[in-house]
This record gives sequence, structure tokens and C-alpha cells, in this order.
Amino acid sequence: MLSSAGAGWQGIALEQFRCPPFETPEYAYPDHKIAIHTRIPEDLQVKRTLNGRVQVEQVVAEQVIVVPAKVTHQVQWDQDAEFLILTLRPDVLGRVAYEAIGPDQVDLVPGLPRVDALVRQLGLALRSELELNGGRDHLYVESLVNCLAVHLLKTYSAVPPRFPAAGPLPPSTLALVTGYIQDHLDQALSLADLADLVGLSTCYFATLFKQSTGTSPHQFIVQCRLQRSQQLLACSDAAIAAIALQCGFSSQSHLTRVFRQHLGTTPRAYRTSVK
Repeated sequence: MLSSAGAGWQGIALEQFRCPPFETPEYAYPDHKIAIHTRIPEDLQVKRTLNGRVQVEQVVAEQVIVVPAKVTHQVQWDQDAEFLILTLRPDVLGRVAYEAIGPDQVDLVPGLPRVDALVRQLGLALRSELELNGGRDHLYVESLVNCLAVHLLKTYSAVPPRFPAAGPLPPSTLALVTGYIQDHLDQALSLADLADLVGLSTCYFATLFKQSTGTSPHQFIVQCRLQRSQQLLACSDAAIAAIALQCGFSSQSHLTRVFRQHLGTTPRAYRTSVK
């Protein structure tokens, strides 16, 4: 029903399926798989073989299941069902685990489906970004994936992570990052690029940046882009579509959606009100 295949996402893929009663072959994937139920009948039953263990499940909508890479998995269900599958490359967790447990010690534990509101929320947020914006806000997607990876390490890892204490970035480092953001608003800013700029992992950088500014890198960049667009709408006669691209939005409709969400109006109405 939906796929992120053409969205240019790095390290993660999203697919949404609607399937009749079915039985999958038993297989061990090279990547981590996360299944999130999105629409199921009340009495759906699933028979699952996970790492050689057979179990019969009465599924509820809030449940998710995490199938680690290289773990054998086979599943069959008896009624129509809809679900999301997130495919996460192991190196994504390895990068996030760099300061916490070491990238070579990441070991997710297979287990029964469980209610996990955060994994479900992150999966639905990724789906929403794909539906509304074609998945083009890569910094937002990176931020969601970063949060997902941290949560997986904290909740599903055999080795408990110990993330270093977070403090604010030094003023000179923060000035370097924020200056880079302001100078490159018209480009596709990447969380990984910002972290590389100051020699930190994406996870640790995002944590320190929020400690320093009170907001996430993605939210900070959205605010900078909105402020730049307001300045251009007020001081120039350029087309709104051109202003959107100049400020780093993927399209005029993307700018309008973010403008309305944060400012309660549209770019056109704002321009009229200030001129």
C-alpha cells in the first residue's frame, strides 16, 4: 500500500501492507525488522516461530514486534490485516551505540510482541511524513530514526547502554553549528552532517544540541526556515514557490503546511498582512 523506496531515506525503509490470511516462509533477514499493526480484526490470531520458538498470539492493535537481524522468523495469520514493516540496518544502531556500549556489542533480543507506544508513534510519524510530504524532509526522518534507535537500545538490547551525561555544547561549537545552518538553509541539511561538523555521533550531538538550545536540531532548523521565509515574504516580491525552495522547503505546499502549523496562517495571507 505504501513504500519509502523512492524517498531517499538512509538506513531505514517503511512499507505498509494489507494482506489476506497468509503464511510466510521461515527466513532470517540481514536487517532488523519491526512490525506495527495498524488495522486488525478484534479476534485476529497469529502463529509465530521466532528463533525456533513457536507461539500463538491473540493480537492487539498497540502491539509491535521487533525481529533482530539474523534471527529466524516465520508467521501466519488467519484474517485480513494491515501492518507497517520498518526495516532498520544494523549499522544505524551501531552508530547510535558508539558512546554507549560500542558498535560491536549491539545485540537485540527477540521476544514476544509487546505494547510499545513509542515505537508505534515513531512508525506512524514516519508513515505520516511519507504520505504528506513524500518523505522529503530527510532531517525529520533522521531525527525519528535516531529516537527509534536509542529506544531500541534501551529497551531491547541484551547489553544495557550507558549513554554519557549530556551537557550543553561549548559556545564556540554551538555558534559553528548554528552559523552553518543559517548559511545552508536552502540545502538538504543532514543530522549526520551537523554531527560530523563537530566530531560527534548523531545521537550524542542531538542530545547536546537540545541541551544547548532547548529544542531539537530539526525543530531549530524549521524555525530558522520559517523566520527566513517571513523575511522574504515581507521584503521581496518573489514567488512563494521560489521562496519555499530558497528557505529549504521541498515545495510551496510544504511551506504552506508548516507555516499554517506553526503560525496559524498561510504564506500568502502573511504577506498580505505585512505589506
